[in-house]
Amino acid sequence: MFSRLAVRRVPRVATVSVRYSSSAKEGSVAQSRGFKERESAVENEYAHKQEHAKLMKLKAEIELKKIELEKLEKEHAEAEKK
Repeated sequence: MFSRLAVRRVPRVATVSVRYSSSAKEGSVAQSRGFKERESAVENEYAHKQEHAKLMKLKAEIELKKIELEKLEKEHAEAEKK
């Protein structure tokens, strides 16, 4: 009797997947013209900000080097006087 209970199988329920979608095909958002233009604008803005930050850093370094050069020129001029 116990062996009969162990052998008894549970009926399987068939699963049906329902797919809901609009009439637009998949990936249509990424293919739209407005999305491409907006994405391009955002990428260009990011690149511009990165380049601007690099330029500002380089300008600051140039100013420091100019100050250092002036200091060294003064030291050289004093050394020549002696």
